[in-house]
Amino acid sequence: MQWIGRSFVLGLTCTALLATPRAEACGGTFCDAPAQGQAPMPVDQTGENVLFVMANGMVEAHIQIQYTGDPERFAWVIPVPTTPELSVGSQNLFVNLLNATVPTFTLNTTFDACGGDSTGSRAGCGMSSSDDSGSASYSPGGGGNTKGDAPQIRSRQAVGAFEATVLEPTSAQGMVDWLELNGFDADAADAVPVLSDYINRHYQFVTIKLRPAAGTDEIHPLVIRYPGNEPCVPLKLTAIAATDDMVVRTFFLGERRVVPTNYKHVTLNQAHLDFRTLGSNYNLAVSRAVDSPVANGQGFVTEYAGPSQVTPNTGLYDPVWSNVDFTSTPAEQVVSQLTSMGLMSCSDSFNCTSSHPLLFALLDRYLPPPSGVAPADYYACVSCYTTTDPASWDPNGFATDFATMIAEPGKRAQQVLQLYPYLTRLLTRLSPAEMSVDPMFQEWPQELGDENATFSATQAQTCSGDWVTRLPDGREVPGGSLGVSPDLPSSMPWAERIEEFTPDGERIVLVDNSAAIRQQLANMRVINLSKEDTQTKSGLESGCGCSLPGRDTSHGLISCGLALMLLVRRRRRSTQR
Repeated sequence: MQWIGRSFVLGLTCTALLATPRAEACGGTFCDAPAQGQAPMPVDQTGENVLFVMANGMVEAHIQIQYTGDPERFAWVIPVPTTPELSVGSQNLFVNLLNATVPTFTLNTTFDACGGDSTGSRAGCGMSSSDDSGSASYSPGGGGNTKGDAPQIRSRQAVGAFEATVLEPTSAQGMVDWLELNGFDADAADAVPVLSDYINRHYQFVTIKLRPAAGTDEIHPLVIRYPGNEPCVPLKLTAIAATDDMVVRTFFLGERRVVPTNYKHVTLNQAHLDFRTLGSNYNLAVSRAVDSPVANGQGFVTEYAGPSQVTPNTGLYDPVWSNVDFTSTPAEQVVSQLTSMGLMSCSDSFNCTSSHPLLFALLDRYLPPPSGVAPADYYACVSCYTTTDPASWDPNGFATDFATMIAEPGKRAQQVLQLYPYLTRLLTRLSPAEMSVDPMFQEWPQELGDENATFSATQAQTCSGDWVTRLPDGREVPGGSLGVSPDLPSSMPWAERIEEFTPDGERIVLVDNSAAIRQQLANMRVINLSKEDTQTKSGLESGCGCSLPGRDTSHGLISCGLALMLLVRRRRRSTQR
């Protein structure tokens, strides 16, 4: 979702936890906190978030729209393969999807058993952070540069807070002229070649603007439904005004796991993930991995693949929403009715809140507060204000928009989560130069296994005093210390594996860095052991060789003293013999 001048343009559719190893510990296990100045990875709702529902020869794209600028400048263009069905989507569905599948990082710290008390680690303790074909060339045949080729208007309709027009152009220049005439300030130099590619493939375009007087607080997801079985995200149109390293996150509900078919599938090298700061470098790791050679900036990482029931139904829908008739409700009873439906809550301090992001926008449209009165105060006691204009309350309009923007989208959101058992979440980060190919996806017919969004690692101090980070995949990264992450070689790959899933059902491993990563970790272990041996010899010469990193120095000196005493006693005994 990006600006092109005053035009907000996006292409969205196309035809064609592992268990932590148990460690015996004399020092115990404790949960690590983020380093000072570091915040847990938040749920990232930026970039492009799209949910595809695929079944029965139809593709249903739920598109989350985010915009905070001037409402009058909001404009959006979406290429579609055929005239689509349009409807309002559920914002709470995206909230629940993002929260349920966000990558979460946990770090446990242990001290391995070195003799003495061996009570075992306290497993299960953790602090979680919660945090998505070839390039086309310009062909003037279908696009053309001649002005006056106005696109055919296939349909006009109101879709919630939007006015939507579906256009079928015959030339790119004619499309650009129409956009500029209707307030979409498209940059012709950039837009014409990209539009031409879609027009040559007989695409239509959905143009979206806000209804008059609608505010940005009324912006909601949009649902586009059309015949097809292979969704994709046409990034070539997005590239016109995209920013570097832009997030593209896709969700898929269906029967099986979904994979990209013309982008590479990339698996992260877990050794690069900074568990000490609870995955604060996760986005960097994704960017570096998809930018790896062979993927070349065009790859997706699977963040979650598994049962869709992981996503809660909280706040999506209640049958009472469809059964309440507002047409005969007086203004002073609207809030109490909404409260009884579980959509509003007002405290004794005259503070009203809502569980639905669009409810206050609807109230403001159909029952606006008197001048100078805060909305939370007004809706807590509408009857308290004699300045309320009775004519401002439009029960019929409110009832219609309540059904269109709250009840029906919520019902459909709940339906798709119940109907389709499998959920896939994919993520990539791209810059404009990498958006030369529209990524396409399909359900994979073969078993691929699930992917958990939870990463749990353990930072352990071994009996020799060195530190290792035990990764979820079972490997160990040597180095670092208590609260300090290991230093990795700059040559260590960010991608563990790069694969290709072909449209005809072939899975090809293009790059497998597993052996190289294992070798580099082994080399790090040898280097650390050499350093440790040198430090130990130096410590013995200075009388401080028994102190352990991260431990109280006085304990090290006491241990060292005991060791020397035992050494003297053994020598004396051997002398007596």
